[in-house]
Amino acid sequence: MLEIILDEFHFSTLWNGGILLFSMFGAIIYFFLLPSSKRHPLWKSILFLAGLIIIFIAIGSPLNVTGRIKFSSHIIQLVLLLLVAPPLIIVGFKTEILNRIQSVSVIKRVFDQLRNPITATILFQGFLYGYHIPIVFNFARIDLYLNYFFLLALFISALLFWIPILSRKQLAKGRKWKYAMLNVLLLTPFSIILLMADEGIYLIYSDMNLFISALALCLPDLTDVPPEFFASLLPFDPVHEQRLGATIFLISQVIIVQGVTWVSIKCKKYKS
Repeated sequence: MLEIILDEFHFSTLWNGGILLFSMFGAIIYFFLLPSSKRHPLWKSILFLAGLIIIFIAIGSPLNVTGRIKFSSHIIQLVLLLLVAPPLIIVGFKTEILNRIQSVSVIKRVFDQLRNPITATILFQGFLYGYHIPIVFNFARIDLYLNYFFLLALFISALLFWIPILSRKQLAKGRKWKYAMLNVLLLTPFSIILLMADEGIYLIYSDMNLFISALALCLPDLTDVPPEFFASLLPFDPVHEQRLGATIFLISQVIIVQGVTWVSIKCKKYKS
């Protein structure tokens, strides 16, 4: 059903050229402008490039359009943007530039405070829950710049959240597990609320006017689009989508956070 619907969209609507350029620009900076230590291995560069590709898939591919039609697709976006891409970016990043930047004492103090486990947890959980307050989410999804602001803030906060787990020096083994478990537990109510709701929480997926306004951000011109087309895009039960999204997020966060934590403890081949 959804595949048939997406066939009606133009190529430029499904694939975001701006996000593609941003990803390519990030790759150019990484490979040609950032200084490298002699010990920087190829596998780290591959991981960083994979992280950029995951970011593009999350917010620049047809998944971004699908996320405005199905809530479960929005959750898949979150999983990719917050749980999959950040560890790849962090592990693959060239640490030489960080060492140079942190040689400035003021910057080092700010960075140390931001990556503090308590600060990182507050920012990550705060932005995730704040973005998904229904009135905030409904409004943000019909404003292009506000929506990208939240996505950017979420991604940056996710980077800060992952640093204590992936850093070899910041937390001891036991504290890493406690930090990871605490954040998994703090994320769980988000899924429980979605699972327990017996009606659509987000009107953006059920109210036709809000739905059109949100989808309009992906469409270059609405003058030739009949209302019947938008009506055909709402065949998905919002309650089912919420429960499916909650299940995806709950399972993903437990497996990914605990899995990456275990790998970061066992593997001593990288430095952060």
